[in-house]
Amino acid sequence: MNDLRNIVGLTNEQVEIQKRSGLSNTAVKPLSKTKLQIIISNVFTYFNLVFAIITILLISVKSYRDLTFLPIIIANILIGIIQELRAKKVLDKLTMINTPCSLAIRNGKRVKIPVHELVKDDIVIFKAGNQISADCIIIKGDVTVNEALLTGEADEVHKYEGDTLMSGSFVVSGQCYARLEKVGEESYISQLTLEAKASKKEEQSKIIRSLNKIVKIVGIIIIPIGITLFYQQYIVQGESAKISIQAMVAAIIGMIPEGLFLLASVTLAISAMKLAKGKVLLHDMKSIETLARVDTLCVDKTGTITDGTMKVIDMYLLNKKMI
Repeated sequence: MNDLRNIVGLTNEQVEIQKRSGLSNTAVKPLSKTKLQIIISNVFTYFNLVFAIITILLISVKSYRDLTFLPIIIANILIGIIQELRAKKVLDKLTMINTPCSLAIRNGKRVKIPVHELVKDDIVIFKAGNQISADCIIIKGDVTVNEALLTGEADEVHKYEGDTLMSGSFVVSGQCYARLEKVGEESYISQLTLEAKASKKEEQSKIIRSLNKIVKIVGIIIIPIGITLFYQQYIVQGESAKISIQAMVAAIIGMIPEGLFLLASVTLAISAMKLAKGKVLLHDMKSIETLARVDTLCVDKTGTITDGTMKVIDMYLLNKKMI
């Protein structure tokens, strides 16, 4: 492999085999919610279910003037949907590979191939100015690369034959032939991208979680209360169905903090907009509260934010002569 005359790369048949085996350098699929999932998650909540039942009861007796709470509910839903759609749009555009094509060797010839059509074991030529499109091993030549995008280190690193080139880094000088080892989702840069786009399924905001808990508790309590009030008005006092439902709704509507929900949503939305102006990337507007609760930020010497999972295993006292 060290003789350039023997580097013929993959044949068309070998490329097809690799593609059928799922070893193509395709971009990672975004983990963010789809637009439909965002709409469903904001519309079909227990909070909205309670008000949907109240709305149906009022409409059934044609008491339209008592539906004044609907604009608050609709505004709360729209705020959540719009903010999450904006965040999704930014996240879906997030990519760290900007090189559209790479120079590879196939069938003994140099050809320009789109990055997403490269496969494992492809021989790719990298030279100054190129971005590494997949994790690979140098089989011939040497290059100097900048891995600041991955590690935060500003110092350039010299790579020789047998060394690994990480996807996402840039070639500063030199030229080399490299064999692709990890492509697609297996590459290092793809793993970083997936971590950046991933969001936890569970509720992150303690405020919203607390409000949801209150609504669930109240939603359970108002069922027997509502039935009792309706029974007293309709059966005991002999009032009409319309008056009985109006009285029941008037009694239980004040038990549900819909205004507090809207206030929380508006506050989080405004905070998200202010951070967006500062080019801060948010998964959703509820992550504002998570950021507000941070009191310690762990960074290394390059300023890269760490995940805080490292811990001290042991300590050694060095001799001053060794320092």
